[in-house]
Amino acid sequence: MSPATENKPPSANARGPAHVLVVDDNSLNRLKMRKAVEHIGHHVDVARNGAEAIMMLRERPYDAVLLDIMMPEVDGFEVLGMLKSDDILREIPVIIISALDDETDKVVQGIELGAEDFLPKDFDPVVLRARLNACLSRKWFRDRELEYLERVKKLTQAAGILEAGSFTPGDLKLDDLAEKADALGRLAIVFRGLAQEIYNRERRLDRSARTLRGALHVLIAGVIFGIAPALGRMAAGADGYSPLSIVIWANTVSAVLCIAIAAARGGRLRPTLKDMGFLGLWAITIGCLYQFLTVLIAGHVEASTIALLGSSRAFVVFTIAVIIGLEKPSLRRTCGLGAGFAGVAAVIIFAGAGAHDDSLHWSIAALALPLLLAFHTLLMARRPTHLDPFATVGLMMVVSVVPLGATAAGSGEFYWPQPALGTIEIVILVLGAATAIALALALDLVRLTGAVFASQLAYSQTLAGILWAMLLLGETLSPEAWGALALVMVGVWLAEPRSAREEFRARIQVSKPSKSTVGDHGG
Repeated sequence: MSPATENKPPSANARGPAHVLVVDDNSLNRLKMRKAVEHIGHHVDVARNGAEAIMMLRERPYDAVLLDIMMPEVDGFEVLGMLKSDDILREIPVIIISALDDETDKVVQGIELGAEDFLPKDFDPVVLRARLNACLSRKWFRDRELEYLERVKKLTQAAGILEAGSFTPGDLKLDDLAEKADALGRLAIVFRGLAQEIYNRERRLDRSARTLRGALHVLIAGVIFGIAPALGRMAAGADGYSPLSIVIWANTVSAVLCIAIAAARGGRLRPTLKDMGFLGLWAITIGCLYQFLTVLIAGHVEASTIALLGSSRAFVVFTIAVIIGLEKPSLRRTCGLGAGFAGVAAVIIFAGAGAHDDSLHWSIAALALPLLLAFHTLLMARRPTHLDPFATVGLMMVVSVVPLGATAAGSGEFYWPQPALGTIEIVILVLGAATAIALALALDLVRLTGAVFASQLAYSQTLAGILWAMLLLGETLSPEAWGALALVMVGVWLAEPRSAREEFRARIQVSKPSKSTVGDHGG
């Protein structure tokens, strides 16, 4: 279509029948105009007075109005004024009807108020056709012009979203515009395609970067947190300290260290009432139950066995993720889960084989630790995002000390640390610091990659726990335990947890030309 053709007003016949409203208080005049307009080929509604006309105009769209001026109560001027003051209705063309002999001044007033044309009451049908169709052609041309401007506005808004530097393809809202088979439609297709290409490229880079950072978090946090079983076993046999008092002082060290780091980083330390619900649940799960059970169970089960059992945490999280739809099930992944749980079962069996005490029961009880960690991993996805990770851990540890301290005081198991820095005091300090740093890293890992990816902490924590047990306690793994560990690793490989989560908004830097550059090009 040539530019000349695009700018030419469309004929009334080319658009099909129009919807015309006839307004006249005289029934004979309404009937005459209705018949004449219907004969031209348009649809007609009639209004008996100005008030009825206003109501009908607000209820449905019309393409033109034939309006009598002289009507009782609400006259034509009021109807015309309402139309032209309304942002939506003002584009409807109005042809006023007059007797001409005594209403010439009123016709002039109506034209000045915005009427398109006029007709005498004894109009010629040929004149009516010509004037009505001319008004409709101009109106439809204006509609097309407004539609064009609205589409240009959408493109401009899409460009503004891109210029803002943070977007998803859906933010541009160009799908309807791209369906039009004209120049703007083709431009919208190109624009949307470029935005999608930028988004896909930035998403790939972002996911790769977050996955790499996540892997480093997994490695570091696992190595730090993996020391807990070995420290718990070292502390379990300490004279004068109960597991409860050890946990209380370790949590106190964690709280002080995290709050100090958060304050130095300028992190927010004022939780809301809603935050306290999360902190309380998290404190019970990790600060109270997990910390206490780790020290308690470590007195009866080797640290390396506890570390091996800890690998089931990842499989539990992954199973829950499949159930709730975060991960897709498949035969390979089902086999991986089966192999992983079989490896965990083998650890329990071999730990209790030939034992002369109740170590088998304690090994089974140790399964509570990875279950608590699995719940803790999923719970971290609900963390207060406005709080610094170290502040969140510090506040949680403060909350955990309250019920632990009350329990210890009531049971007579609360002990003050010795002034001299002995082995048990060093264990408490290291356990508190390791817990603080590992949990803060885990919180940041969940924010960065999601809970499913973060569950892979279990693998690095398992391997680190075995190494710490060998280094600090001189423990060794039996061939059966190594076989169980290999079975667990096969399960990890088959289950293949996904990389960093999908949620992403592209962020691009759009450089704006300086005034000097614009001036140089303008010259």
